[in-house]
Amino acid sequence: MSQAKVDKYKEEKKNRAKTMKLNKIKKALIIFVVALGIGALIGIPLGKYIYKQQKEAAARNATISSLEFEDWFNKKWAGEYSDMFVSASETDAEEDEEDDEDAEEIELDEGEDLELDDGEIVLDEDDVEE
Repeated sequence: MSQAKVDKYKEEKKNRAKTMKLNKIKKALIIFVVALGIGALIGIPLGKYIYKQQKEAAARNATISSLEFEDWFNKKWAGEYSDMFVSASETDAEEDEEDDEDAEEIELDEGEDLELDDGEIVLDEDDVEE
């Protein structure tokens, strides 16, 4: 061997530990970047799919408070169905007024109570004044 080759070999042997350490770091960095890329290629679409499924499941199982439902129902009913029911005509209103005039007035003394029986007023027989 020539002297140049010998010197080159000695220099390589001297720096071999440093060179091997750098090669290990490069190899680990390359493996990390490749794994990160593969993870991104698989993970991003999979994550989007899972997120979409969770969002749809939450929408199917969504709950609202009774006040929110009542507000929604009243708005929907008023917007879509209230026109189906026509208000009372004038003749109906006149008949109702005549019925009110025919109603019997009952006066109660202090401390006297009325009892309701299926929507009708019932007085005790001894409380009725004739």
